[in-house]
Amino acid sequence: MRQYLDVKDRHPDAIVFFRLGDFYEMFFEDAVIAARLLDLTLTTRDKGKDDAVPMCGVPHHASRVYIAKLTELGHKVVLCEQTEDPKLAKGLVKREVVRIITPGVVLDDDVLDPKLPRYLAALVPGPRPAAAQSATKPPVGAPRGRARSSPSAPSLNDAAAGRAGAGSSAGAGIEQMVGLAYLDATTGELCATELPIAAAIDELVRVAPREVLAAAAQIAEANDQSPIASIRARYRMPWNSAEIPDEAGARQELGPILPSDGGANDRPLAVRAAATVVAYARATQPTGALPVVRLQLYEPGDAVVLDEAAIANLELTETLIGRRKQGSLLDVIDETATAPGGRLLRRWLLYPLVDVPQIRRRQDAVAWLVERPALCEAIRRGLSRIADLERLAGKAMLGVATPRDLGRLRDALAGLPDLIALVRSGQDGLGELPAPLDLAACADRALPELAARLAAALVDEPPSLLKDGSVIRTGHDATVDEARRLADGGKDEILAIELREQSRSGIGSLKVRYNRVFGYYIEVTKTHLQKVPANYIRKQTVATGERFVTPELAELERRVLTAEDTLATREAELFRAEVAAVAAQARQVAAAGAALAVLDACGSLAAIAGKRSYCRPLVDDGLVLDIVDGRHPVIESLLPAGTFVPNDTRLDPDAEQLVLITGPNMAGKSTYMRQVAQIVLLAQIGGFVPAKSASIGVCDRVFTRVGAADNLSRGDSTFMVEMRETASILAKATRRSLVVLDEVGRGTSTFDGVSIAWAVAEFLHDAIGARTLFATHYHELVSLADSRPRVRNVSVAVREHKGEIVFLRRVVPGGANKSYGIDVARLAGLPRSVIARSRQILTQLEGGSQAVGFGSSSQLSLLPVYSTAPAVPTAPAAPVLARLASIDVHRITPLDALQLLAELKTLA
Repeated sequence: MRQYLDVKDRHPDAIVFFRLGDFYEMFFEDAVIAARLLDLTLTTRDKGKDDAVPMCGVPHHASRVYIAKLTELGHKVVLCEQTEDPKLAKGLVKREVVRIITPGVVLDDDVLDPKLPRYLAALVPGPRPAAAQSATKPPVGAPRGRARSSPSAPSLNDAAAGRAGAGSSAGAGIEQMVGLAYLDATTGELCATELPIAAAIDELVRVAPREVLAAAAQIAEANDQSPIASIRARYRMPWNSAEIPDEAGARQELGPILPSDGGANDRPLAVRAAATVVAYARATQPTGALPVVRLQLYEPGDAVVLDEAAIANLELTETLIGRRKQGSLLDVIDETATAPGGRLLRRWLLYPLVDVPQIRRRQDAVAWLVERPALCEAIRRGLSRIADLERLAGKAMLGVATPRDLGRLRDALAGLPDLIALVRSGQDGLGELPAPLDLAACADRALPELAARLAAALVDEPPSLLKDGSVIRTGHDATVDEARRLADGGKDEILAIELREQSRSGIGSLKVRYNRVFGYYIEVTKTHLQKVPANYIRKQTVATGERFVTPELAELERRVLTAEDTLATREAELFRAEVAAVAAQARQVAAAGAALAVLDACGSLAAIAGKRSYCRPLVDDGLVLDIVDGRHPVIESLLPAGTFVPNDTRLDPDAEQLVLITGPNMAGKSTYMRQVAQIVLLAQIGGFVPAKSASIGVCDRVFTRVGAADNLSRGDSTFMVEMRETASILAKATRRSLVVLDEVGRGTSTFDGVSIAWAVAEFLHDAIGARTLFATHYHELVSLADSRPRVRNVSVAVREHKGEIVFLRRVVPGGANKSYGIDVARLAGLPRSVIARSRQILTQLEGGSQAVGFGSSSQLSLLPVYSTAPAVPTAPAAPVLARLASIDVHRITPLDALQLLAELKTLA
């Protein structure tokens, strides 16, 4: 127990798996927790004693399943292994911590999703000096992204500057910033940035780490206004404490992986966060090295900025309901043949490009493959036979590669020359390959040499575990070959000795035999005892003759009995040498894997474009967004071919900046708006889009306010969530942004809702100038087009026929004058009596209303009357009395009261 307690003292926040023979045992509180979470039997050590220690255990061969469950539940697990043979140990068997598994650092292929990164993140909050802000924040009082009469478009740098100022805290000229870094220990991907605290949660949602690190004091902070506490409240993944180094310590920790261009000098928080994740991950692998090659520093504005709401509402990587990949945009476009390609395509979708030349280079690669469908399919078949080079290289560096891993790596490297030749065969004399398809990294001379080395050393089908044996190829090592022959009982050597002794002694019946008591011996029958050579040593007399041993036979016995251990030891030595050889070339192997991932991701986009008749969009630095016959990529994929109804879209900040969309529920307003946003994102990842043609002026951000949901964990109502998201859009949107708003203001009363929706639309038009799709059931907003020059009304067409409605799914010019809500309710199955009563009430409201401001001021008697007799409407009250009766005095503000007084005076 001293050994166990020593390990536990060093890892108090982890569950210790302590190796005892064929089991991993847990003790004390670890046992209580593990027994509950893993459904194990909780027993005790030293039963019957007052101080009996709780304990439970799992078989070592099945431990991976239990460890995976604990880490998925947010726990850290420490593996403490026996590091010497118990048969050779003097006293206690030596034990050491060989690995620590945490939610963010998992290396088990059975747990890892091949197409998902496994990120460990760290947050380091700190202020940024006012001088640093002044270079990026616009002057106080300056118009932020105001719509211009000039057709010139703001640059992306201007847009980024506007974003840098958004969300900053007022006060003493210091903006609260946070350094965010994330690491995938399986591939060595390490990225870091600095951003305002208000934007950190959105970046965390985009990165989706499985574990987040922060200083212990900050995690323990109970103040909801503290930076880390406010982020923890919204991001529910496991949080663990870690030592946060100062800048000097961080630079020492990172060493050669720091960027050489000096970019780290003005990002101290990012550097400290990166050092935090690296140090934490290194501590989990005492026997290996992290496969980190370099630190990538980035700005969130280097790509399209997508906040939490946009990622969720557009269902980019998972669905809103069920949170599954199936049914998401990623699910539709992901036909990658390799795991690295799938991970890369996911990253492209979450980080769309804003640099037009870079977008066009990627489009060139996709187009090159689209124009060669047979070659594209052949390339994708070839890629499907290539293993995950990135993770295999990482496992070699970490020292956890298995024989089967090296066998897969060998086969993958051996297949690279054929794949390179196949890609280059498509050039057809038409010039160089598009830059993204350049496979120069796969042609590194070190790779075929490594493949040849592994082929010479390993058997054709290596086992999954080293302890299973038969790893090294026969003929590769003399010691292995001899030990392998002897491990089979030394049959060849025994036969040779037997034949030689028969000839030398002249005893034809002489036999070499074996039993467990005497080991190997020579047996001679009684009739030939006089011929026994003098060097034979009598061992035993039996009824039929005598048994003898010789020095040669004794030496053979020793070698045979130790052959298995010799074989296992030598194979382990040779295998470790092969792992070290791979680790020495890990950078080249990972680079080849990265190049193949780009080829695979482009191939997936090309395959989808060909299969679904997508077009290549024109992407430029302008602000016009023009889509002809656009289609929703996800919904179209679920419908029979040719049945989706396409629609046009045009947004231009100088002419048609805000498109107001009206029409009934279920007609397709939300689908139409989402498809525009998804088409923009597909275009900016370099892909083709579901449209007849498209021209996309690059967007710096995509905002969405779609759907209705509360957040009970934060105490937010549906309306509060709606207002928070809308406020974020109005604070951060620029003229270059794309804004998608659906039913703003519906979570409150009609008067309040119409007022808010109207004011939000005005602000987007007058103050920001962002390209906006604005869907609403408030038909009063249609009149905005009369006073705002860049507002256009469209509606989703509906046909009425014999009391029935037919949704045409076609977006047409002009506003709608009906919502058809009762018809939709009837289609949903509401009782006929409820539908009939609804129509009566609607008739009363439409007949007795008096337009005041944005809505009606009439107060009708709406007592429910469910009978076969027609309802008799009551006379409406006087307008002034009706308005007074509708006032909620507990909610009215002083300003509202003054406005109400003016309204009542008008009514009177």
